[in-house]
Amino acid sequence: MEFDDFRKQVKDVLEHLYDTAYLETHPLLAQFSNQATDSRLTRAQKLRSLLKETVEALRPQDGAPAGAPEWRCYLALRHQYVQGMSQGEVEGALGISRRQLQRELHKGLDAVAALLWEKRAGDSSSSLNPASPLQGELEQWEISRQSCEVQTLVQDTLWMLNPMLAERSVTLQMQVPAILAPVLVDATLTRQALFKVLRMLVRANPPGSLSLTVTEEEKQTKVVLRSQARMVLDADEDWQSAQLICEEQGTRLDTGTVEGRTEIVFGLPRASQPRVLVIDDNTAIHQLFERYLAPHHYEIIHARSGVEALQLAAEKHPDAITLDVMMPNIDGWQVLRGLGSNPTTANIPVIICSVLKEPELASSLGARAYLKKPIDRLELIATLAEVLAPADPAAVKSRSMPEGN
Repeated sequence: MEFDDFRKQVKDVLEHLYDTAYLETHPLLAQFSNQATDSRLTRAQKLRSLLKETVEALRPQDGAPAGAPEWRCYLALRHQYVQGMSQGEVEGALGISRRQLQRELHKGLDAVAALLWEKRAGDSSSSLNPASPLQGELEQWEISRQSCEVQTLVQDTLWMLNPMLAERSVTLQMQVPAILAPVLVDATLTRQALFKVLRMLVRANPPGSLSLTVTEEEKQTKVVLRSQARMVLDADEDWQSAQLICEEQGTRLDTGTVEGRTEIVFGLPRASQPRVLVIDDNTAIHQLFERYLAPHHYEIIHARSGVEALQLAAEKHPDAITLDVMMPNIDGWQVLRGLGSNPTTANIPVIICSVLKEPELASSLGARAYLKKPIDRLELIATLAEVLAPADPAAVKSRSMPEGN
């Protein structure tokens, strides 16, 4: 393979970084995985981790000035591809123009592709190896996001950790505000991820103290953990497990160094988020949309049949609905008709997501937008933002919805 073709594949993976279904059969997998033994789902997730780690390798060393050019290149890649920010958001965060952002992304992509090009040749350690028992269990896990108190999550985790803290003479210094807004997470997964990261830090930390600080931002609550030690995380089993768990429920898990100390940050979405009802008989679509939308602070409700969809729409009154057409017994068009005929659900914006190329029909029957499967992550996020925007509904148009209907 020529380097230019390899670079195009790297760019394509970055643009679909959280689309597991898309990555399962991506040609770039052949450059890094043993296809005879690895499961496709596991290789896809390992490929995602490899790309994220390579972007992180471009992070400037401690002490580099905040305005240094290398920071712009790294942050442009990280904001756009790893964090899923829009180009406008990245421009605002970095204070640069659209043209400058394109230059930084181009430069960063060259660097990522070059690092991976070197890594692929004969590096057996980069093999995207087989699934762990945890991975298999997570694939079957039914995510249950609920409104949770951060203080309770922290205290429940510390109860499990206290024996180890005492045994190793490690003190955990905590700064947790008495009043915090609830977060929308799967409590079991969040406790397990917190526990694994804290246990990893306790094992690596010399006798002394760790710190746990909770802070609130507009759309998320951050749990910040700091260790006295500077650690290499990638090889640690607890760290790998925590990454898998956070990825499964779409919560942020970031790492860095501050004054030579390891800092790990959990980003937990606030509970008061837009609510989206996903209607599809395919379980894989529900899992995919969880990964797409959870990092952007949406609460996801799931319906796998037309009857269940109409009931949940009336009971939960979501802010938006994504609707598949090809479903047994009651298809998507019938669901759309039922939603429109019920005064409690008639005004909920519906996005048709289907393999059928019927945007005109979707529009004429009252859908606000149409997206053709397979669904692109960025297009779904942009379309939801459009239909949820406080504007005249008649003016809202999907990128895929033709005018004149």
